[in-house]
Amino acid sequence: MKKYDLCVKSGTYTDRSGSEKVNWENIGVMIDDGSPYILLKPYMNLAGFPREEGRNLLIVSMFDHSDQRTSRNTERTESNADAQASEEPIPF
Repeated sequence: MKKYDLCVKSGTYTDRSGSEKVNWENIGVMIDDGSPYILLKPYMNLAGFPREEGRNLLIVSMFDHSDQRTSRNTERTESNADAQASEEPIPF
């Protein structure tokens, strides 16, 4: 069973309200079928992600899969509603 999404901070951005947000890149998942293991995306080059100055280690964050899926669905629903509202027919 998929338990966690494994993510690395790839940068930051500013949202519409002016708040700074973190840009997360999903690099794999942690599975727990009685014995936990991870699956990493083979095409991800971890050397390309920013690290803290003077450190040779990369921080990988684990996000609970069930929490992540719920928030993603909420964001998608809101963005789809915004897109549908703005797709009014163009008067000719």
